[in-house]
Amino acid sequence: MTIFGQELVADRSALSRFFAAVVAISRATGHALARIVRIRRDRARLDELPDYLLHDIGVGRSEIRWITKYGRREHGEA
Repeated sequence: MTIFGQELVADRSALSRFFAAVVAISRATGHALARIVRIRRDRARLDELPDYLLHDIGVGRSEIRWITKYGRREHGEA
């Protein structure tokens, strides 16, 4: 194999690593965008509920932003 051929193999390896990184970044971005959409949707749904229904599920109106972003800790969790 010539030096030129070896360089192509080396470049192909770097190129495949580059595309793998691009795919990984694209997936991470897609997951982040999906999470943002889910949080906004859930927030809107909870904001529409009357106070008595929020009380029934154990959520205060002031807690909606926190719960939709971080989730809720169950009793006994640290």
